[in-house]
Amino acid sequence: MVVTTEQDLLERALEELEFSRVLDAVARRCITHAGADVVRSLRPLYDPDRLRTELDRTDECLRLLLAAEVIPLDRYEDIRKLVSRCRIEGNFISAPEMLSVLDALQTSRRLKSYFRERQGACPSLAVLCEPLVEDRFLEKHITDAIDETGMVRDNASRELLSIRRDIHALSARLRLRLQRILKKFGQEDVLQDEFITQREGRFVLPLRVESKRAVDGIIHGVSQSGQTVFMEPAETYDMNNELAILHGREQREVIRILTTLSAEVGSVADNILVAVGVLTEVDSVLARARFALDFNGIKPTIVDDEEIELTNVRHPLLAMQMGHAGSSVVPLSVRFDAQQRGILISGPNAGGKTVAMKTMGLSLAMAMSGIFPLGICSMRPRRIMTAIGDHQSIESNLSTFSSQIIRLRDVLSHCDDTALVLIDEICAGTDPAEGGALAAGILDSLLERRACFVVTTHQSSLKQYALTRRSITNASLEFDQEKLQPTFTFLYGVPGNSYAFVLASSVGLPHVVIERARGYLGQGHTELEESINAIQQFRLEAERMKGAAAADYETARRLRSEAEERLAEVRKKRSSVVTDARQEADEILRKANSLVENTIRQIREQQRPLSEVKSDFEAGKKDIRESTDRGPSQTSSAGVLSIGDVVTINGTSTSGTVIDIDVKGTTIMLEAGGIRFTVPAASVSLSRAGSSEQRHTATRRGSSADYLKFDASTSLDMRGMRVDEGLRELENFLNSAILGTVTHATIIHGKGTGAMRKAVHEYLTEHPHVSNFRIGTIQEGGDGVTVVELR
Repeated sequence: MVVTTEQDLLERALEELEFSRVLDAVARRCITHAGADVVRSLRPLYDPDRLRTELDRTDECLRLLLAAEVIPLDRYEDIRKLVSRCRIEGNFISAPEMLSVLDALQTSRRLKSYFRERQGACPSLAVLCEPLVEDRFLEKHITDAIDETGMVRDNASRELLSIRRDIHALSARLRLRLQRILKKFGQEDVLQDEFITQREGRFVLPLRVESKRAVDGIIHGVSQSGQTVFMEPAETYDMNNELAILHGREQREVIRILTTLSAEVGSVADNILVAVGVLTEVDSVLARARFALDFNGIKPTIVDDEEIELTNVRHPLLAMQMGHAGSSVVPLSVRFDAQQRGILISGPNAGGKTVAMKTMGLSLAMAMSGIFPLGICSMRPRRIMTAIGDHQSIESNLSTFSSQIIRLRDVLSHCDDTALVLIDEICAGTDPAEGGALAAGILDSLLERRACFVVTTHQSSLKQYALTRRSITNASLEFDQEKLQPTFTFLYGVPGNSYAFVLASSVGLPHVVIERARGYLGQGHTELEESINAIQQFRLEAERMKGAAAADYETARRLRSEAEERLAEVRKKRSSVVTDARQEADEILRKANSLVENTIRQIREQQRPLSEVKSDFEAGKKDIRESTDRGPSQTSSAGVLSIGDVVTINGTSTSGTVIDIDVKGTTIMLEAGGIRFTVPAASVSLSRAGSSEQRHTATRRGSSADYLKFDASTSLDMRGMRVDEGLRELENFLNSAILGTVTHATIIHGKGTGAMRKAVHEYLTEHPHVSNFRIGTIQEGGDGVTVVELR
């Protein structure tokens, strides 16, 4: 018997969940091949502290990307092999390879400085980047010796500068001699072309092949056509030899310079290799952040209890396939805790059961690998084990059923309370009765080990089994019976029907076959399927009602908030009015005391005649009384109304206090019974109760809510009344409606001769608080009814 190790089970689980496809999608967002390799090697972490650190790094990178920050991580070559070669004494790397080392050093220095400046906002990344190399001396030595094109500079050493000057001078003299020879050969018509070229580092001339024996020299090559030979004339032997010697010296000096630089790189090779590892890690973290940004990934929460909660998570592969950040993918929500250990998913074929189960497994695997899942995830690290797919093998003599049983045997031997087990179509490849019993026994064993699990099935016996276990919850995928297609909405807590007969009928299976099949099914199974269907319908109706209630609650909350804001504003204004009134009263009292004291003093000192003193006293009293009557006035342009005046609306018995007057004095704001409204200034008259005491009383009462009529009627029946009696009732009715904040009212005046209707309409036309009125519809009473809209 082959024994499967726990590590093998964990790796097979990732294969069956297609975790590698998620890693490939993340790896494509890396800027280096090394970073992509790190991403593809990611595996779930089971140490909570290490996992939290990885998630924090990804989250910090994501916040930088959201803030449109430019992280200075440029593309660079993998220099690990080059640095290892520099460790060998006497070895060297080429100038272009040395430039690759320089790029990595500069990237390391810039990235370390970047995160050091943002240590407060990115503490985890700052710690990660702390080992990065910052060696400006080595950078300067490389840039001083090698230019941007990858060539060793002339001034890299004095010896090299001297050699290259000699090479340039000798090359110039050699070209002059070859130009003279070229002119001579041109006259003798032995040249194929009139130019000077090089072969094997030596200057040569192109001669016709038939003229090769006409000139003394050494042939260094033949053209592809065979019509041209490249000959070094005999008279340039010495100069070419001298030039070759100089080039040899130049090469040896370049190698010496590169060897020196390579030794300097080798002396800090350990630090550079550590820095390269950090740069690669930052590249992989950035790729994870870009993936989260592209698909709206959410940072998971790592907890210490047994809870697993997934809220509105989406399948990442479906999201990538759909595009637009996967917003069209139907999300699902599930929860496991100390009591809730298992979920049994049932429903029709192709309804999304396996996809839903893989969504849960992939979301957790991503979260434990430092990749943000596409939804809200709260969990502690779990070892994921699966039995998904058909693993039958002719070579191993395994059927679908036996291969699954072997896998479940291995899972049971390794799982405990830290495991999450995913089983697709448990025990489906054998006799349904025996398979159901065997599946129930396996689930009992998982519960005994305190493992969490998600299982899909079509077996009705398992649905009934789950109903008898408090630790297992039934779930299903919604199926639209009208359109005969799944909606992929995950229904937590509701078992699902297989809809085998419905689907068979929709594809054209003869009706007689389906009816015969129903006869074999049995009444008990039919009742179970009908009960499940009823539960699903109740669940959908409850969800709709819940949504409507939530909308109503939100509306009520908003209205309450607005009312509280208005109440706070009223209280603030009232407090301001009271303060102003107190200040005004204090000022009046001060003036009165001053007048009395001044009068008494003048009488005692007898500085003025008593009659003059009395006259001044009366004049002072009059001034104080007038200032009291005016209040904190803001007099209208008409000069007859002031703030605080008690006025009556013309044509009505409604009185109110003036609380505001516009700049032009054409409109005023009244307050009556705690209600404020605006009317034209010309439509009111100063009330007889105009004394300061009465105005004070009116203002005090106007700020109270005692006059509000919460029981105000919205209709008035005037039938049987005379016109004058009816109009008096109409006036009282409208006053009560206004104080009761009624917006629409119905007046029943009857049809008759139309006299009452005409009088009512004339009255409403002149009333300042009537916004609009109309004859009622047939349903409302027709011509016998007038509907009024109040301001």
